Amino acid sequence: MITVLGELCVGCGHCVPFCSVDALSVFGLAVVDSDLCIGCQVCIEYCPNHALRWDDI
Repeated sequence: MITVLGELCVGCGHCVPFCSVDALSVFGLAVVDSDLCIGCQVCIEYCPNHALRWDDI
């Protein structure tokens, strides 16, 4: 599961176009739709502020 670190996310949206399943959007901060997210973690690599994290559940 991708977690958005609110203290690091600035809502720039840079991660959004890299999500191949459109699970990311920005409403002030990045938001991950966990029903759509397939856990590929590509968005993590493209976040310039390191505000996305993978959490094993």
